Order: sequence, then structure tokens, then C-alpha cells
Amino acid sequence: MTRAVTGVYRGASAEQRRAQRRRRLMDAGLDIIGTQGWSATTVRGVCEQARVGPRFFYESFDDLDALAAAVHDEIRDTALERALEAVAAAPDDVGAKIRAGIETIITDVTDDPRRARVAFAEAHGSVTLMHRRFTAMRTIAGVIVDQAHELLDLPSDSEHVVQAVAQLLTGGVTELVLVWINDGVAIDRTALIDISVEFTRTMLENLTDITEKVSGGAGEAPGTADSPDGPSETGNAPH
Repeated sequence: MTRAVTGVYRGASAEQRRAQRRRRLMDAGLDIIGTQGWSATTVRGVCEQARVGPRFFYESFDDLDALAAAVHDEIRDTALERALEAVAAAPDDVGAKIRAGIETIITDVTDDPRRARVAFAEAHGSVTLMHRRFTAMRTIAGVIVDQAHELLDLPSDSEHVVQAVAQLLTGGVTELVLVWINDGVAIDRTALIDISVEFTRTMLENLTDITEKVSGGAGEAPGTADSPDGPSETGNAPH
């Protein structure tokens, strides 16, 4: 008599075991990249920490770059989701919603130094992480644009300014957080958040004035200057 094959082992199905192995690999990737750095990350090291055989690594990821991308994307998605929830729950006031979003996203990423390092610092050593960082910044900038249209009474001809300011805000705050992580500015996290909030609020509250002062350039085709998408994936990581 042949025993039916159910795929269940120790109460877990084959699909559940695959998900568990992937989770352990993700956790190990976060820990190693976030503590030792991208240059010290290897498939063997990740597998040893995750207690997963190398063949199971490739069950979930094509290579280390794919693992790093998944870890970075999870950090971005979790932080952004929580920030949007905080904005929705904040009082119906522009300043309160700006603070809720910025405070939540900075706190979420920097509460765990490993997450902060993966999201900000290690991008400079990996083309894949650099591309993920650019993607994250553009995603957040898109959220800022949406929120600006929802919360502010903007002139009909301000779209190009809103887009530009959103990129400026995202890039500026991101770089400030990176400098802060590396102890390049002597402020605590409360001050970091306060400065980011005031910078963002000041820029958004003056969008109308900025639109009126800016002339020309609105119709310039994208890509006529440096690509906003960052370095080519075929190029070398920036030094």
C-alpha cells in the first residue's frame, strides 16, 4: 500500500516551509548587510546565519542582488505604509499631517540601525541598492505630490513646480538622514525630525509663490540633463 504524499512536514506544508526559509534568508540578509556591510555579504554567510542550505537560497533568490533588493523593498514598503496610515489618522491640518508622515517614516527606518544602514548608507556600495534607493525616493516623491494636491489649494499651472519640489524634499531629507546616521551632524533624532518637518512645511506652504516666481523650463523634456533614475545597471557602483 502506497502512502499518500501530502507535502506536510512537522505540521507545515511545502509552501509554508518555503516561506519560512525565505523569511530566514531575508532576516539574515538584513542583519549581515546592516551590520557588516554589502561588501561582506556572501551567499554562504547568509545561508549559515539563516540555517538554510545554499540550494534553498536559489529557491527564493536569483543572487545576492535579488536578496538585497527584496530586503530594501520591504524596508521601504513597511515605512511608507505606516507613514500613510499616520497621515490618514492625523488631524485635518497640513502641518499635523506633514509631521505625522515624516516622523513616522524617519522613526520607522532609524529605530533599527540595520534598516537605516540598508536603506541609506549601503546604497553607495551596490548598484542594485542604489537603484532601489532612487526608486524609493521617486515613490516617496510621488506620494508627496499626491498629498500636496489633496491638502493644498494649488494653482492649475503649478504641476511642474510640485514635481520638482517633491524631488527636492525627498532628496534633501534623505541626505540629511544619511549624514545624521554617520554622525555628521550633532543633533538628536527629535531635532532631525523637527528640521525635516519645518523644511517640508515651509517649501509646501510656499508652492504658490514659487510657481509665480519660476519662469521657463516647465516644458523641458525629461532626460535632457542627468537621468533621474540614477546610474545604469550596467555601470559600476559609484565610489
